Amino acid sequence: MNRRRPRRTGKSGAGYTPGKLDVQVIAGRQPVLEALRHGMVLSIEISATARGPVIAEIERAAMNSGIPVSRTGDWTTQEGARDQGVRARIRPVVPRHDLLKFVESLPSSPPPLLLMLDGVEDPHNLGAILRSAYGAAVDAVILRSRRQAPITETVFRTSAGAVALVPLFEANNLDHCLRELSERGYWSAVADRMPEAERYDRFDWKRPTLLIVGAEGKGVSPLLKKRADLAVQIPMYRELDSLNVSVATAILLFEAARQRDPDSNSSLERS
Repeated sequence: MNRRRPRRTGKSGAGYTPGKLDVQVIAGRQPVLEALRHGMVLSIEISATARGPVIAEIERAAMNSGIPVSRTGDWTTQEGARDQGVRARIRPVVPRHDLLKFVESLPSSPPPLLLMLDGVEDPHNLGAILRSAYGAAVDAVILRSRRQAPITETVFRTSAGAVALVPLFEANNLDHCLRELSERGYWSAVADRMPEAERYDRFDWKRPTLLIVGAEGKGVSPLLKKRADLAVQIPMYRELDSLNVSVATAILLFEAARQRDPDSNSSLERS
């Protein structure tokens, strides 16, 4: 186990800026329902023939919140298959830019867990990662400002609404961000299968941790690999180059959640 202290650079100023996102319309019954539950919906459009318990719940929730709902003519079969007969205009999901202030406000127990995405470009992968991040109790997700999938309707739908629940932050410079967090006592681990990488289930996740996940096919940038404290990997038991980034991230995050869960750890100690 690598026990060295996180690096300290003496530099400050991670350079966070607000994100520019283009979410205006989402579609699908569960995404619209989740957006309603979190106060994001401005108006709803439902196909004339759309029926069922979820549609009824959407109409009831909208009425209780004073959100306008309109019934329209049927959409084409292709659109209907994607939209499930319901669309909604929502308030955009905008990443925050006060990461350091947010981090300093986090409680020490359980130790904070942050996720940094180094350029995930597929919106389906981004949505799946955000869904896992929310389920694994990640405290914040850090996105880079360029060459990163924007928060679109696809991301919202794939995340099952989790995009609105996980605190999102955007950084102009991930390297500066990593340095700032290192100065605040965070251990940084890149997901990479380099020879010296530690098995993910042998890594100690019970401390303030920043997990860094790279782009599809490219992985984590060389600079962040060099800057991080260590690398973690998921062992393969058959010949396979690598896992999909969203699958690998889910495995890592839920191992972190398992170790950080006091009930899980106490039950393991008793067995």
